[in-house]
Amino acid sequence: MQKIRAAFVGTGGRSWTHIERLKDFEDVELVGFMDVIPERAREKQARAGQGKAYEGFIEMLEDAKPDVLYLCVPPAEHGYIEREAIARGIHLFIEKPIALSMALAEEICALAKAKGIVTCTGFQDRYLDFIPQAKKWLAGRKVGLVDGAWVGGLPGPPWYPKYATCGGQLLEQNIHIFDMLRFLLGEPASVYCAGGRGIIEKEGYDLHDYSSAVITMQSGAVASIFSGCYRGGGAPGFPNGMNIHCEDCTIRYYLRDRVTFDSRGENVTYWKRGEDWQTVMARTFIDALKTGDTSAILSPYEDAMKTLRLCLACNESLETGKVVEL
Repeated sequence: MQKIRAAFVGTGGRSWTHIERLKDFEDVELVGFMDVIPERAREKQARAGQGKAYEGFIEMLEDAKPDVLYLCVPPAEHGYIEREAIARGIHLFIEKPIALSMALAEEICALAKAKGIVTCTGFQDRYLDFIPQAKKWLAGRKVGLVDGAWVGGLPGPPWYPKYATCGGQLLEQNIHIFDMLRFLLGEPASVYCAGGRGIIEKEGYDLHDYSSAVITMQSGAVASIFSGCYRGGGAPGFPNGMNIHCEDCTIRYYLRDRVTFDSRGENVTYWKRGEDWQTVMARTFIDALKTGDTSAILSPYEDAMKTLRLCLACNESLETGKVVEL
């Protein structure tokens, strides 16, 4: 059996989610691990029990000769890595957010398409096994209002507290909710976003602590999406996810856990997550690389650009105080 050779650039916490699944696939060989903190690369290589840890990115590409590169790097580090991989014909799995500007994303997308690179991005929630049922419930229904949220505490990575290196909580973290909005309800037409600061006191921190985006969809539906990273450890859990209010029912997406259908006081129909969606995403991408059939990839780079554009428009509205047309 010919194995897909996979390498990793960026071996922090998120990378293990992918490594843990790929290392058990009989048709995948993990050949390289590289990180700016060499100890992390060595630690992931030891845990995987395969491949080699590298201190240089180009050295890894030239020596390990991967078929596919997994990028699990901070948001501001995109660009050079993708260009070098694409030039060598290496396929790409890229964690979100894929860039901090549309100009860079458009460049990478054009380069990948010209070279025939297969891409997948880390919008993992699309692969949840109950999302097709939510789409089925939505089919043919008129949607008026949508409310959604991702509100919690401040993540720990050192690059997180600044817009220049993470793009803000709305873009770096809550992008999953904005992506699910698009996946379930289609494309946005305009956005207005307001936010505030003053709760988090941290040296060097310049993010909005919280924001609310009002998004008018092309269908006419209006969505209100909350983002927040100011909640302390003692705060009660926030109802993160999305509620879609149709003419005759409400469809509730509980973040990565379940979806329910509630119609006019009748018994609520309930679908809970079963299959491991991260494994589904990993398997889907590897199968696409083996067969050349990319139709099952739910989150290719070109589509991920549309979610990036929506989140960047929210940031623009936060900065200008104006409605941004999409």
